[in-house]
Amino acid sequence: MRSLKYVILLLLILIIGGSIYIATLENNFDIKQTKTIEAPAEVIFNSINEYKTWKEWGPWYETDSTIVVSYPEITSGVGATYMWTGIEGVGSMKTISLVSNEELIQQIDFGTGSTPEIYWKLNTVDSGTEVTWGMRGKHSFKEKIYWLYKGGMEQDMDPMFKKGLELLEVHILKEMDKHSFEFKGVVDYGGGFYLYQTTACKIDLVNQKLNVMIDSITKFMADNTLEPSGKPFMLSHEWDEVNNTTMFSACIPVNERIITTGEVLTGFLEPQKTFKTVFKGNYKFSYEAWAAANKALTEQGYTEVDSGEPFEVYKIRPIDTPNPANWVTDIYIPIN
Repeated sequence: MRSLKYVILLLLILIIGGSIYIATLENNFDIKQTKTIEAPAEVIFNSINEYKTWKEWGPWYETDSTIVVSYPEITSGVGATYMWTGIEGVGSMKTISLVSNEELIQQIDFGTGSTPEIYWKLNTVDSGTEVTWGMRGKHSFKEKIYWLYKGGMEQDMDPMFKKGLELLEVHILKEMDKHSFEFKGVVDYGGGFYLYQTTACKIDLVNQKLNVMIDSITKFMADNTLEPSGKPFMLSHEWDEVNNTTMFSACIPVNERIITTGEVLTGFLEPQKTFKTVFKGNYKFSYEAWAAANKALTEQGYTEVDSGEPFEVYKIRPIDTPNPANWVTDIYIPIN
């Protein structure tokens, strides 16, 4: 009987001592991972700010195939929420504050009584965007026991954040590479006056040269209080893939003939019958777009004008949106 009392006393001492030890453990925690993603901050922010995209890269979906997600009416911006159920129970998340393209703070609830913060920080660097994803808060006594048993919170959360950022990068780059071609067929292009600059260069320098030339024409128009009558376009004069050379003009349409001197000149595009293709996506897929346009033109029984000068109109440019998947270029090929 006396030995039983000793055992009970020892157990009490262990329980009290253990409780005191657990109570003295650090309450606050801040666990995070950082990764540089080769994408604009705005593109990344738009993805993490919209809960419906999380199913595309959330690392927990790889370990729990039973997760079922439900969405309310608002899924992005301050006040947005989403809920889930899975093997480990139920949970929810809510966006509580944000600074567009820079910071996002969310509150997560695992149903344990505490509601730590999930936070994102985006920092633009030369190679893209430095993305930090973390969680911070205070442990309850019960949670201290749980994480002590599990060997520490970092052991679970660090790999999850690291894997999540890797999957986010894959998702973002895949989304940015989306592109499509839509064949509109025969279009009577009205033509008109335009301001332009012409150059010859290697084909792989076209985009670089084009941007500089469009900026130069835009500045000229601003300095002379001239308004454009449409979107910038590129008029192709020569295209020699064998020698990797081209001659083209960067153009901005205007309502009337402008008398100019110097580097910016005035031209006139004759009304003509063209085959139109709408290309949506990154300019690195331009070769595919033009090849698809020429193939569709031929398959539909049309022939390109031998002396014609094809052109492309930049309806939505990088200056309008940083996501190349949303750039829109109209391709016009003169036909007989």
